[in-house]
Amino acid sequence: MKKVTLILLLLLASLNASAESKENAKPTTPGSSEAIDEKANDTKTCAKKMERFYKSQDCLAPYKNTNGTMKPDAFKNCADIKYPTECQYSS
Repeated sequence: MKKVTLILLLLLASLNASAESKENAKPTTPGSSEAIDEKANDTKTCAKKMERFYKSQDCLAPYKNTNGTMKPDAFKNCADIKYPTECQYSS
């Protein structure tokens, strides 16, 4: 009986450690390895901003409900990058 109790305690401890590490994890920030000047709107910077925006949208896509709302874990796992309105190109 003591072995069973010990095994259960070890399993419980490992589950708690796993849950804590998930809670402390930061959301994925697409393109976070590159520094981007948020105020710049030149072609190269805007291309990076758009890439970061689309990666964010790709990450969030599986969390979208059919009614337009988001599932609860969406923003725990993905960064919500807003569309860079300063980067509008004329055709």
